[in-house]
Amino acid sequence: MRFPFISSRKATEALCLIVEVSRRAIAEKDQLLDQERADRKKAEFALAQLQKKQRAVASWRYTDDRRLGRAVRALAAERAQAAAYRREIRQLTDRLFDACGYQGEPLLPAERAALGIEDTKEDDR
Repeated sequence: MRFPFISSRKATEALCLIVEVSRRAIAEKDQLLDQERADRKKAEFALAQLQKKQRAVASWRYTDDRRLGRAVRALAAERAQAAAYRREIRQLTDRLFDACGYQGEPLLPAERAALGIEDTKEDDR
C-alpha cells in the first residue's frame, strides 16, 4: 500500500489553516463569553436596582403604615375628646338652667343652636 505524497509546503499550509481556524474559533468563543459576561453583569445590575427599589418601597410602605396608624389613632383620640367636650358642655348647660330655675322641658337641639349653646352639625356625628 502506498501513501499519498504530501509535500512539506502543503503540510505547512494545512497546519497554518488548522491554526487559523482554531484561533478564529477561540476568538469567537472568547467574544461570546465576553458578551455573556456583559449580559450577566447588566442583568445583575438591573436585579440589584430592582431589589433596591423594592426595599425602598417596602420601607416607605412600612413608614406610611406607621404614619397612617398614628394619624388614625390621633383622629380617634380627637373625636373622643370632642365627644367628651360636647357631653360636658351639655351637662354644664343643664346645670346652668337648673341653677337659674328653668322649669321648662329640655331644650331641643334646634333651640340649643338658636341660643348658641350647641352646634347642630356636631350632633349629627
